[in-house]
Amino acid sequence: MKRLLKEIFTWWNGNTINTRFFTWRHGTPVGKDQFNNIYYEGSCDREGNQRRWVIYKNYSDSSQIPPDWHGWIHYRINIPPSYKSKNTTSINKKITRLVQTEKDSSKKDNYDAWIPE
Repeated sequence: MKRLLKEIFTWWNGNTINTRFFTWRHGTPVGKDQFNNIYYEGSCDREGNQRRWVIYKNYSDSSQIPPDWHGWIHYRINIPPSYKSKNTTSINKKITRLVQTEKDSSKKDNYDAWIPE
């Protein structure tokens, strides 16, 4: 009985019955983090963004969201961390090849460096 009353009236002890029902009706699970918090995505809001929320494993404490999930839940990134590819080394190699590491000796500088007197 005590547990039921906590679920009805206290949101800080975890999810309430209404949150559980709303999540069951409208939520699609997206992933889980190392703290066993479960992340959900639902229907679009007025701005056209999909609603995102988290069901905490224990107490509702926003400091228990890892940085990668924090970025996703606050619309900083669109791809959830659970969907990200683990093999990004080939992309990083392509980007680093665009950076010139050696100076071309055939090109002359278009300016003369200022030397203080």
